[in-house]
Amino acid sequence: MNGERICLAVAMLLVPAMPVAAQTAQEAAPAAPETLGQAIADAYRSNPSLEGQRAQLRALDEQIVQAGAAYRLTAGINMTLQYQSQDQRGLLGDFDTARGRTLGASLTASQILLDGGRTAAQVSAAEATVLAGRERLREAENTILLEVVDAFVSVRRDQALVAIQQRSLDSYGRQVTQAIARERGGDLTRTDIAQAEAQREIIRAQLAQATVNLQASRGRFAAVVGRNPGTLLVPPTLPGLPRSLDAAFAVVEKESPSLWQAILATKAGDARIAAQRAERAPIVALSGSYGYGSPYSYRLRDAGAQATGGVTVTMPLLTGGVIGSRVRAAVAERQQLGFEVETARRAALANAQNAWNQAVAGGEQMAAGQRATEAAESALTGVQRGFAEGFRSNFEVLDSEQRLLTAQLVFVNATYGAYAAEARLLATLGRLQAAAIDQAVPTYDPAQNTRVVRAKTFGPFDPVLAPIDRAQKPAGTAPAAPVIAPATDARIRPAAVQNLPGPIGNVLPIAPFPVLAGPVAADLSDAVVTGGR
Repeated sequence: MNGERICLAVAMLLVPAMPVAAQTAQEAAPAAPETLGQAIADAYRSNPSLEGQRAQLRALDEQIVQAGAAYRLTAGINMTLQYQSQDQRGLLGDFDTARGRTLGASLTASQILLDGGRTAAQVSAAEATVLAGRERLREAENTILLEVVDAFVSVRRDQALVAIQQRSLDSYGRQVTQAIARERGGDLTRTDIAQAEAQREIIRAQLAQATVNLQASRGRFAAVVGRNPGTLLVPPTLPGLPRSLDAAFAVVEKESPSLWQAILATKAGDARIAAQRAERAPIVALSGSYGYGSPYSYRLRDAGAQATGGVTVTMPLLTGGVIGSRVRAAVAERQQLGFEVETARRAALANAQNAWNQAVAGGEQMAAGQRATEAAESALTGVQRGFAEGFRSNFEVLDSEQRLLTAQLVFVNATYGAYAAEARLLATLGRLQAAAIDQAVPTYDPAQNTRVVRAKTFGPFDPVLAPIDRAQKPAGTAPAAPVIAPATDARIRPAAVQNLPGPIGNVLPIAPFPVLAGPVAADLSDAVVTGGR
């Protein structure tokens, strides 16, 4: 029994985690060993949440096309077929009927030449929104992969805990058998047997809970990866971990996806300010049409050619203050986005520090758990030897058994906690990437769809109009937000801190609830419920 206990927790974490006997026959069937990289690859390719984020980003790509539509020529066809009949009173009092027939078709086209940089600002806002969406996708990838890593090591942890509890249950079963045999020989009493049986049933209850926890972890794995786990191999060392907390802070400042989302949102805010300011600029547009029409009949031989063309200049003079109001609103929104950048930065730094501390503490707990396991194993060996020689009690054996079990559980949980904390740190930094863990995973390129939609909607005048419009774009800078000045009124004083007298409250002053009359049968009829009669 002693040899079976040596470094049990270490062995459970260094060998592939196998399905437990409590699983169904299909689940317990032999399966090919699975690596963490394979689980990440499956989730990266098929996780519905991740696919949803990618689809959302593709929708954002279309905003660039929509924002730049003013650069492109618009054309349409107008066709007219009209009949008109009108009765008119003549000079002699009689009614005459005038009938008219109109037939026509024309091709119209228009092209904006100048709009004061409005379109350029809208395109810049759309591009910044797309870039922020890519950072949101990167954050989602890190979150999903963190769930994969956590589920992977959770399954291995719970399988190890189930094995430890099962091994401990078998050991206590042998203790009960030995106690019964020695009680018959007069060496032990019924009390010793009861102690062993009580400890065995406690372990049985803990084993049942550990089995439930394992199935819950397997369910989380299946939900995020898309299939049930098989034989999970030892996870690899995670790449990209910073060597110090200061290094982690530096990475957060440069690579945190949540921080970059906020920064790019401010870029979009700057562009929206410029777009609102450009509303004051004139719009120069070229339009024309060409077609055939007959104002008298439906006969094609009567149709004649018609052509129109011209340049239109539109410029607002008085707008009731709406343009200035929109500019001020855009400036205030930009100031809000600037504050959100600092909020995101502080949150990212705090999350990085918390994850770093958890990883460090997990490593210390793992080392302490391993030392505790070795010490508990040595102590149990000595106690069992003393029990066999008659100068150690059965209670001391049970206590040593429990101490070893506790040490093994601490070590297994600490090993899981340390690895999960390292993965959480990488996710906070934005470095928990599929290609970094398994280079065979095909990487999703979010820029490819942007290039595709741009190529589909290229206009002949884009290369000429876009640079001109960008040169006319107004400034998108926003003034600094107003700073709240400290109060100078002498009547405003800080709140005085007073020591409230006791005692503490323990009863709420709840009034008796009024007793309502019970409804009669008519009050519960369908007519009352449905409003019918």
